[in-house]
Amino acid sequence: MTDFLLYEGKVAVALLVFYLFYRFLLKKETFHRFNRVVLVGTAVLSFLLPLCIITIYRPMETIPAVPAEPMIVSEMPEMELAPAAQISEPWWPVALTVLFWAGVAFVLVRVLISVFSIVRMIQQGTPVREEDGCKIIVTERDIDPFSWMRYIVLSRKDWALPHESILAHEKAHIAYGHSLEVLLVDVLSAFQWFNPAIWMLRADLKELHEYEADDAVLRTGANIKEYQYLLIRKAVSKSGYSVANSFNHSILKNRITMMSKSKSPLARGLRVLYLLPLVCLAIGLQARTVYVPTDKDSENIFKKGITEETVSTKGGEEVPPKFNGGGTDLFAKWVCDQLIYPSKSASDKIQGRVTLRFTVTEMGDVTDVKVLRGVNEELDAEAQRVVSSSPKWAPGTVDGNPVRVTMVIPVVFQLDNASPSSQTIVLNIQADGTIESGGKVYTVAQLKDLIPPHKAGEPQTTVQIIAADDVRMGAIEDVKLELRKIGSLKIQYYSSTTGQEGVTRHMPPFPSTKDAKKQDYPEVIMPGVDRNNIFVVRINLADRIFFGDKPLQDDEEMLRVGKEFLRKRGKDSRYIHLTVDRGTSYGAYTHMQSLLWQIYEEVRDEKAHEVYGKSLQELTTEERSQINWMVPFSIVEASPKG
Repeated sequence: MTDFLLYEGKVAVALLVFYLFYRFLLKKETFHRFNRVVLVGTAVLSFLLPLCIITIYRPMETIPAVPAEPMIVSEMPEMELAPAAQISEPWWPVALTVLFWAGVAFVLVRVLISVFSIVRMIQQGTPVREEDGCKIIVTERDIDPFSWMRYIVLSRKDWALPHESILAHEKAHIAYGHSLEVLLVDVLSAFQWFNPAIWMLRADLKELHEYEADDAVLRTGANIKEYQYLLIRKAVSKSGYSVANSFNHSILKNRITMMSKSKSPLARGLRVLYLLPLVCLAIGLQARTVYVPTDKDSENIFKKGITEETVSTKGGEEVPPKFNGGGTDLFAKWVCDQLIYPSKSASDKIQGRVTLRFTVTEMGDVTDVKVLRGVNEELDAEAQRVVSSSPKWAPGTVDGNPVRVTMVIPVVFQLDNASPSSQTIVLNIQADGTIESGGKVYTVAQLKDLIPPHKAGEPQTTVQIIAADDVRMGAIEDVKLELRKIGSLKIQYYSSTTGQEGVTRHMPPFPSTKDAKKQDYPEVIMPGVDRNNIFVVRINLADRIFFGDKPLQDDEEMLRVGKEFLRKRGKDSRYIHLTVDRGTSYGAYTHMQSLLWQIYEEVRDEKAHEVYGKSLQELTTEERSQINWMVPFSIVEASPKG
């Protein structure tokens, strides 16, 4: 609903600007029909412009989500899942929504009552004749003549008097379709009832209708003085029906003045061209920036899951490469069987995940094997050796033609004698909610068989969550909720599209977990926290970002706004309240986490230069601790909505 209110606000601004343009440049001119087109056209355009959004594509520079040194992991902001500590929604959007729709209903009801009253009067009146496509109705009520759609309604008294000029006036209203224009603007007014510009526009439009009808009467040869005297005699009452075109109108003086006014030079009509820069400015202000990878390989890596691939070409029916008749799940198993753990690393108990990118050529050969993210030289070289020695694949095709395909695969080095509580476990989450780990497929309920419950006094288990960018957060959340039952965990988010690691988070267990109660986890209790210290970030199911309650899509703008919030002085902690929907994409979620981490790092680096005169990376451990204390920061992640 906030999106709709924002849309209405944009419409209001556009209406005001366009109306002021008309009022100052065209209102006093005698281009009655042209001015009608301008008024009605700009009114409709004001409702359409906010929907016209131009997307500008810019190259995206990949920003490391975590610093290079492993020692900084412990300094990362803590992620706490707090489904019971949801920040309360502000009351004003709800109040504004109720008020807005109440106003809309009120105006629409008034319009319906007016239409119903006119229809009832027409039905109760006496049809006397039909001429020039208009039906003339005589009523016993004492009213001013008016027209509506194809009907002209007069009182019995006016019908008994000479009424040729009256009929000519009302026939002009019908011929020019004035009733339809008034009805259209009345409907638009209902959705802009709070905007004075729409009501002034409506009044000026009805004024133009009278000018145009008066001009039509004079062109029939009517005496201008007699016609003006007729207007004066009739200016003693009103029809009272807002959607009708009444012969009498409250702008009598302006109508008489306009009849005697010289015709405006046609060149003045060119003033309407000033609308073009206004329209271009309105569209430009709504332009949306989308960042795309700078290299083609990044653009064409995995659309679904770590084991799926995308053909590096545009258009056509795509068939991915096959390894031994299967997908990359078989290839991953083959790689695992071929790996030889370097002896030196084994003795030092070095473990980790090496992410590789490689290309399957049109001939099925594996080439261009590169390490996207490594562990150390030995493990990286071993993973690269095994993948480079791959047998031939069945090449990928587009419309039956072989093409080159870029792929990504994780290679996990894990020691058999490592303690279960200190191991790193990789979970590759699929779009259907299933989980692949170590060549096996698990359901969410089976995770307890893969990861033993945490026991007091044992180190945290590191869980690496991997998913394609288009996987929905509902599938991720189901896994995370199950993990919380296990106990003390560190969660690392990876994107299978780029192979890039996201920010490491510490995930507290459910309070009901018996062993977990013995652990000392920092809990963020949102109730009671100063609202000024909470910064709300929300990503909806359409991946639209509300950054600090404002809809933003530009990364640079989000970095600027986020850093302004975090720069606040004082010892009070700053809380980022991150909320996503179950329909939010994993790519949008991990990208936002990278932005939040970048905000934290850049503000800490600023503080390091301010206090110590050197960068954050140059500080000692003790100096880093001081900077962390000066820039208190926590992220509270609520359970996804929907």
